Amino acid sequence: MRLESCFSKFSRRININAIGCYLKIIRRKQYYLLLLLSSALLVSIWFWKRPISGHGGIPVFGKIEIPVQPFYQDDPRWCNDLLGISSNTIGSAGCALSSAAMILRFYGVDLDPQRLNDFLTQHNGYEDTSWIKWEAAALFPPNIAVHRYEDLPSYGLIDWNLLNGNPVITRIRRPTGKTHFVVLVGKQGFDYLVLDPANKGRSGVYPFYELGLPIEALRFYQKNK
Repeated sequence: MRLESCFSKFSRRININAIGCYLKIIRRKQYYLLLLLSSALLVSIWFWKRPISGHGGIPVFGKIEIPVQPFYQDDPRWCNDLLGISSNTIGSAGCALSSAAMILRFYGVDLDPQRLNDFLTQHNGYEDTSWIKWEAAALFPPNIAVHRYEDLPSYGLIDWNLLNGNPVITRIRRPTGKTHFVVLVGKQGFDYLVLDPANKGRSGVYPFYELGLPIEALRFYQKNK
């Protein structure tokens, strides 16, 4: 009887220990599952496509700034040139053209807004009379760029490109209803840094929040390797 009692106590102790270990495993799995779901939620929010502010995404400790050569619409060398076959000039409506030229020049293409405008005009590179076809700009010789994206923005898309040293073109809409294109070349903290082809950009790179407008759309290229 004493032996049976000892055996029974021993069995109960093993069962209690086993149950305790089992519960620990369950709690650990629940923790990892919760961590996985939280991570998935954060990533989905990061890549959620919708109009966004110029303040957000992954914070940068210090500063990232991609060395993009600026081009300005009102440069006297081309500001009076007609944009495509329209009555508009590069100076008045060439922000998209100048932004694309900045990106391609960063990739190593020898061009400026004037030469890119001539190329697009000669190769059906505008919709209607002056809306740039972004994919056509990538074909400027020696054709080393690929048009990768033209759609709604997300913090994930912007951050991913900037962290990989690739500048991004963004579209904003002014209070007048007119669209304007600028180039994001970096980030400081949560604030994106802008290279603006309009006159405001003459003072150099500035934080996007100074525009006081949301990012409405993105365009970006990649360099062929």
